[in-house]
Amino acid sequence: MHALAGASSVHSVVRVTGNFTSENPLHPAAKEALLAAFDQGWADPKKISQSSARAAILRNQSLENIANRLGLRPDAIEIIGEPALGHFLAIAGLLSPTQNFAYASIDKGKIRAIARAHSGSVQELEVDSEGQILETSALTDDTVLSLQLANGETGANQKYRPAQGAKLAVDATASGPRLPLPENWSTALFDAQSWGGPSGLGVLAINDSAYTYPLPRIAPIKSPGTFSLPLLIAAAIALENFTPEDPEIRSYLIDSLSEIEGVDIVAPNTESLANKISLYVSGVAGEQLVRALAEDGIDIDSGSACSAADLQPSHVLAAMGYPTTGHLRLTLHSGTTRSEIDSLKEAFSRAIS
Repeated sequence: MHALAGASSVHSVVRVTGNFTSENPLHPAAKEALLAAFDQGWADPKKISQSSARAAILRNQSLENIANRLGLRPDAIEIIGEPALGHFLAIAGLLSPTQNFAYASIDKGKIRAIARAHSGSVQELEVDSEGQILETSALTDDTVLSLQLANGETGANQKYRPAQGAKLAVDATASGPRLPLPENWSTALFDAQSWGGPSGLGVLAINDSAYTYPLPRIAPIKSPGTFSLPLLIAAAIALENFTPEDPEIRSYLIDSLSEIEGVDIVAPNTESLANKISLYVSGVAGEQLVRALAEDGIDIDSGSACSAADLQPSHVLAAMGYPTTGHLRLTLHSGTTRSEIDSLKEAFSRAIS
């Protein structure tokens, strides 16, 4: 991205000691790009002024950058100013009122809400203790399947692929660039936060000529088309500088916490994202542990990722057959060290005792 080349030259890693929550500050390069973009990317790229022409160049460079890094064609992606809306667009753009809609019991609440609103048949697919959709789940050819590549709570990668000709609406909001899209995908949704980009920006990829924009419209469009250009630029720079988390650090965290009496890791041996871990502590409320660890300078998550504000029990753990009390969620970030995990273990032991 030539106009903001200076921003992409920053390669330092975001470090927040004690942060094991799903949130992470912007990558320094993305933050620098965002500030620069507010100066250079304020004009409407669709207009014909000189400022708009510069903004259009920044937009096109960002789109090409994001598409290339995600292994997509630039003309196949739409930028969504509200990532949560992208779930509806990705599914409803494929789904007719009479088609069958299928989703897994561990899918996020937004997917379940779409299922409740669907006028056709709906199929909730059961999962096993590792979060894998049971192979006995038979789908008809006219099914639209919401396929979550990796679960945002447990990190478990979904291996299930339908044997029939179902259309796949892929949820890649947790996995981001870490996992490739499956063959024969129809739509895919990404969230810039998954690679250290800003919140409030989603990427909808469309790979089906039959896709139809499901909201009221006048012109032939595929997405609302409203988003912040500075956020797009920052997301592209963050993706350029994205460094995957170290799987060995995840293994070290699992081994360390497993040594604490009463701590059980959810699906510890399942192929998973390197940055997501769920666990539960017997006989202790998750909220109590969150507060105790916060007093020790360590931030973690508890409850369902879909209802984090009110610490609702995790429907994901319930669907997998695990207890939901004492549930905690940990997120590793690029550069998390073993010494930080050692500190986490010590604080965990103190908090539980």
